[in-house]
Amino acid sequence: MKNITYILLLFFAFLSLDVVAQPLHIVGQVVDGQSQEPLAFATVVFNHNPLWAVMTDIDGRFTFHASQAISSVSSSYIGYTAISAEVKAGQTNLRLEMQPSVQQLDELWVPLSENPANAIIRKVLLNKDRNNPEKINAFRYTSYNKVVVDIKSLNRTDTVALKAKLQGANLFLMESVSERKFLAPDWSEEVIKATRVSGLKNPTFAALATDLQPFSFYREHIELLNVHYLNPISKGTLTKYRFTLEDSWAQGGDTVHLISFRPLPNKNFEGLKGVLYVNTNQFALQNVIATPFQKGDIDLKIQQQYAFVAGKYWFPEQLNYTVIWGSTGGSTENIVAEGKSYIDQVQVDLPLEKKEFGNISLQMDPDANQRDTAFWERYRRAELSTSEIKTYAVIDSIGKKHHFDALLNSLEKTPSGKIGFKYWDLDFSKMLMYNQYEGWRLGFGAYTNESVFKKVILGGFVGYGLRDYQWKYGGEVIYKGNAARDFTVGASYQNNLTEVDKHEFDLSEPTLINLRNYMAYRLDQVEETRLNLGFRMWRYTQWHLSLLHARITPKYLLDTPVEPFEPYNNTQLSVHLRYAYKEKLIHTGKQHLSMGTAYPVFYLSYSRGLEGVFDGSLAFNKVEAAVEQSFFLKNIGKTSYRVEAGYVDTALPYGLMFTGEGGFSKKIPVLSKNHFQTMDLYEFLSDRYVNLFSTHNFGALLFKQGSFQPHIIWHNNFSWGDLSTKAPYEGSATQLKNKVFMETGLQLGNLLSNNSMSLASIGAGVFYRYGPYAHPGLQDNIALKLAFTFALE
Repeated sequence: MKNITYILLLFFAFLSLDVVAQPLHIVGQVVDGQSQEPLAFATVVFNHNPLWAVMTDIDGRFTFHASQAISSVSSSYIGYTAISAEVKAGQTNLRLEMQPSVQQLDELWVPLSENPANAIIRKVLLNKDRNNPEKINAFRYTSYNKVVVDIKSLNRTDTVALKAKLQGANLFLMESVSERKFLAPDWSEEVIKATRVSGLKNPTFAALATDLQPFSFYREHIELLNVHYLNPISKGTLTKYRFTLEDSWAQGGDTVHLISFRPLPNKNFEGLKGVLYVNTNQFALQNVIATPFQKGDIDLKIQQQYAFVAGKYWFPEQLNYTVIWGSTGGSTENIVAEGKSYIDQVQVDLPLEKKEFGNISLQMDPDANQRDTAFWERYRRAELSTSEIKTYAVIDSIGKKHHFDALLNSLEKTPSGKIGFKYWDLDFSKMLMYNQYEGWRLGFGAYTNESVFKKVILGGFVGYGLRDYQWKYGGEVIYKGNAARDFTVGASYQNNLTEVDKHEFDLSEPTLINLRNYMAYRLDQVEETRLNLGFRMWRYTQWHLSLLHARITPKYLLDTPVEPFEPYNNTQLSVHLRYAYKEKLIHTGKQHLSMGTAYPVFYLSYSRGLEGVFDGSLAFNKVEAAVEQSFFLKNIGKTSYRVEAGYVDTALPYGLMFTGEGGFSKKIPVLSKNHFQTMDLYEFLSDRYVNLFSTHNFGALLFKQGSFQPHIIWHNNFSWGDLSTKAPYEGSATQLKNKVFMETGLQLGNLLSNNSMSLASIGAGVFYRYGPYAHPGLQDNIALKLAFTFALE
C-alpha cells in the first residue's frame, strides 16, 4: 500500500510539473492610442528579454508562446513613444495603446561610408533577384481580399446624420476570393472565384479591387495610382534615399533589421518614405510600409508582409493599402478606403506551361456572385466585425430600395458614351454634337442591351443640324458570339456626315469626349451600307473585316469645285488588325477592359476599291500602318511615341486621300492627341505619308515648389508626305509636304492639383513650328493650347 501511495504521489508530482511547464499562449494587438488604428510590425518584448521578442503582423496582432510566467510586456515603434506594462497573472489577451511621439528628430547628415543601414541595403540589392517572388519559375496561390470604405472624420452635422442612418455600418464593403497562377517571366492568369459587394447583387468590378498596389516590392518603380515612384531598393538608390538603421533584434536563428527610408534633401524625384524590415535570411524584405513622400489630395499607404515558404522563397503573405481622399487642404471629412489581401495555399516551382494561359489575365467566374455562407467562412482569414456585418445588412437594404444594380449598369458604360437602362442603352454622344460645318446637332441614339437579347444588339440614331438644316440617321444590328474571342458580326446603315481622311485602323471603343470632332469643317455626306466581322485570333490580335458600299457627297465650301469634289460611289473591302503583345485584359462578365501592355502596339489596315461591284466607281489599293508605345525611364519619366504611315496607289476623291492630320484651330485652341498642333486642319494633301509623334512626360521631376508640382511634357512631332499628281486637287487650298514638317512644344500639366495623384488634370502648352514649312512671322508659328485629362495621371 505504501508503494502504491508513493507511485500516486510521484504520478501527481509529474502531472503538476507538466502543468507548470506548459507554455503560456499570449495574444494581443498594438494600436495607435489616438486613432485606434492597428500598428503593423511593431516590436513586442516580454520580461525585458530581447530574445523574447515578436513582431506584430500587418493588422497589429501578435502571438507568443512562453515557457515560463510573463510579468511584463513592452513595445516600440518608429514615431511612437515606447511603452511598458505589467502583465497580471492569468492574463493572456493584451491590448497595447501607443501614443505618437511629439519629439521631432533633427536632420542629421551621416556620410554613406559610416551609415550601417547602407551596408544592409547593399546586401538587399545583391539578393534582389533571388528574393523577388516574380522571379520564381512558376507559382499558384489563393487570395482573400476585402475592401472597406468609410468616413473617418465626423465634424460636420450632415456627416454625423449620415452615420446615424447607417446605424454603425461602413459606407461600403467588398469581399472577393481569387485564384492566380504565374509562369515566368510574365504569364499570369487570375480568376475571381467569389465576390460580394454591399448594396449590389451582381457586381462586375471586383476584378479591380486588388490592383492598387504591386504584388511585390521588388520592382524598379512602385506604381501607385498611375504614379511611378522610385523604389528605395532599386539600382543607384543610395544616392537618392537616406536610410537609417532604427533597430535590430533576433528572430529564430536570424536577425531582423528595421530601416527607415526617405528621399535625400534637394533630390527632385517621385519618392516614397517608410520602413523596411530586412531579414538576414537571404537579406530579404520581411515587411514593408511605404507612402508617397509628397502628400496631396489623394494619399496612399501600402503595407506588405512576406513569409518564408518551401524553405527557399520569400513570398507575399498579406498586402494592405489605405487610400485617403481629402487628406490636404484643411478638409475635415476624409473618405478612407482600406484594402486587405491575404495570400495562402501557395505552391511554387509548378510544372506550368504557356499553353495553360489564355488571353484574359483577369476574369470573373460565372458563379462568383452565388457563393454561400460556408464558402465565405472557409476563405475568410478573420470573422467580419460588427460594423462589417451591419454594412451588408444596411447597405444591401439601401441598395435594394434605390436600385444600386441598375445604377451600376448605367455607369459602367459611361466611358464608351452610353448610359444603361433596364432594357436599352442611351448613346448620349449622339444627343448633342458640334462641328464647324453643321454647327450644333441635336439628336438621339439608343441600343438594346443584354436584358432584351443576350447576344444580339439592335440600335440606331437620329440627329438634326442647326446650321445645315439636314437630318442624319442610321441603324445597326450586331451579333455577339464567343466572348473570349471577341467575335461579332453585324450590319449597319447610315446617312451621316463624316470627316475626311479618318483612320480606318482604330479599333478602340468610342470615347466620352473627343474634342477633335468639334474642330472639323471638311466633311462628306455619306449614305452607307456596311457588313462587319470582328474576332480575336493568335491570342493578341484583333481582326476587323468590312464590306461597304457608299454614296459620298463632299460638303466642302471651295471656290472652284472640280471633279474630286463631286458625288461618287465607293464599294470597298477592308481588313484591319491590331496586335498588342502581352496586353492585360480583364473580363468583367459583360465586357473586356484593356489595362494596357508594356510592349509596342501595332495597327495595320488594307482597303481595296471594288470597281463595278454594287455600282462602285473606284479601283484602288490603300494601306495604313501605325505602331505606338509608352514606357517609363528610371529617373527621367514617361516616353510615348507613335509612328504612322500610309500609301494609296492612285488618285482618289479628296475625302479618301491623306489629309486632316493638322490640329490647329483658332476657335478651339485645345490640344488634339496624335495631331500636329501648329498645322491647319487640312493644310497638306498626300497619297503617301509618314508621321512621328513623340512625347516625354518628366512628371514633377524637374520642378517642385511646395504644393505646386506641374508636370513638364516635351513634344516633338515630324511629318513627311508626297502627292504623285496634284492636278485633280486644284482649288482644295492644300499644299504638298515633300519636305519634313517639324514642330516642338512644351506643355505644363496637372496645374490645379497639389500633387501627382489627381482625378482630373488641366494644363496648357505652347508649340512652335519650324523648318521648311515655318511661316515668315514668328507669331504665326506659335500655337497656344489647353489640355484636359480626365483620369489618374
